Amino acid sequence: MILAFYRKSGFGAEIVPKLNPETAKQAMIARGVWPVAEFPGTQAAWPCRCMACGEYVTPRYNNTVNKEVGGCKYCGKSKSAAAQQKFDAEEAKQSMIRRGVWPIAPYVNTLTPWPCRCMACGEYVSPSYANVVSKGQGGCVLCAIRERMLDADVAKKEMIIRGVWPISAFPNTSSKWLCVCMTCEDFVKISYNSVVHHGNGGCERCGRPDLDPDQAARDMLARGLKPLEPYPGTNEPWRCKCTVCDETVTPRHASVKWRGSSCKYCARRAVNPQKIKERMIGHGYWPVSPFTDTHQRWLCVCMECGDFVEPRADTILNARQGGCQNCARSGFKEDEPAIVYLMQNPQLAAVKVGICNIGTGRIRKHERAGWVLYDTIAFDAGKSALAVEKATVAVWRARGWEPVLGIDGTKYDGFTETVNIHRKDGGKILFSALWADVMNAREAIKLLQS
Repeated sequence: MILAFYRKSGFGAEIVPKLNPETAKQAMIARGVWPVAEFPGTQAAWPCRCMACGEYVTPRYNNTVNKEVGGCKYCGKSKSAAAQQKFDAEEAKQSMIRRGVWPIAPYVNTLTPWPCRCMACGEYVSPSYANVVSKGQGGCVLCAIRERMLDADVAKKEMIIRGVWPISAFPNTSSKWLCVCMTCEDFVKISYNSVVHHGNGGCERCGRPDLDPDQAARDMLARGLKPLEPYPGTNEPWRCKCTVCDETVTPRHASVKWRGSSCKYCARRAVNPQKIKERMIGHGYWPVSPFTDTHQRWLCVCMECGDFVEPRADTILNARQGGCQNCARSGFKEDEPAIVYLMQNPQLAAVKVGICNIGTGRIRKHERAGWVLYDTIAFDAGKSALAVEKATVAVWRARGWEPVLGIDGTKYDGFTETVNIHRKDGGKILFSALWADVMNAREAIKLLQS
């Protein structure tokens, strides 16, 4: 439901009463955590017990109920880990089939045993996706045992057919086997499995002379990699451009063809520091220290309030969370309907402009902190509301009006968008004049967008 907006002016407006402790307790229980102590307030840590796993946790009411995040951190980590283990089910199945085992049950995750049927011997096996695809350990245990018992003469003939001549006793299918390359006559150490089953070739220098370069290029394109240079050999780095993210990478044909490798940037095994920096700037954070890792704190300057902050790139760019506490917008969505609001705080003698998506609890949160709504205006898209808010604050700052801090001189949620209604010359700023600044900003943004 759209908020029933109302208009109030002047001080002395009724303040929203504090939250009833019993109501707060029932709201927490409804979200799976049972309070075991008295209600400390919406912003304080509240000792609770998780009704799912039984662990004792200390979530905040505001995070758990109003923002619908948090609750039990242990259950949250388990869900996150399970989500990271999951891949596209059909893609996972095809990867298993390419490695010789045919799944006969639905995919669960990378670590759970997956009932399959060996496509070589027909036996039923239950390897995990991680062992077969990620670690390359093979799918059928019985076939692996038989391979280790392979006749030495048969193994030697298979290696000779593929261009390498064994000169030492056959160890087993997985261990390194000393051979001589029949093309360049170099000594090589390569396993039977790598040469015969994985098709990696016997000599790294020669690669696979029998492989058609055009077919190799098609293999790379099938994995979203466009070659930028002639085929160098199956085991040599091959400079390609990813057709998804446009990054330049150097995978090996053997890894792409036989191990299912692809672009390291798309697989999140690597990041481009310059692009990460550009994206952070686009989100309003200017990095002032070298990039280390997406999960490490990164010293930046908030481009809105000028404060130093240490957000994690991953939470800013992927989770759309974290960043500057002074300017936090609690999951504001620029592509959904939103409003610009003007509020007053009698205790601070302050007025603030703000934004929120329609249907959120942002205004109620401010009311519980002592703010009183003056007026609102709705927009079809949040990005327009954000532009109006920024333009309004810019006008206030150009007049020399500074933001208002808390009674004890501390910063609070949304303080960067406030002004004091008492002028330095002893006069008083009218609410209607401040609201007129909002309306003028709206008209200016309309002209810019037209």
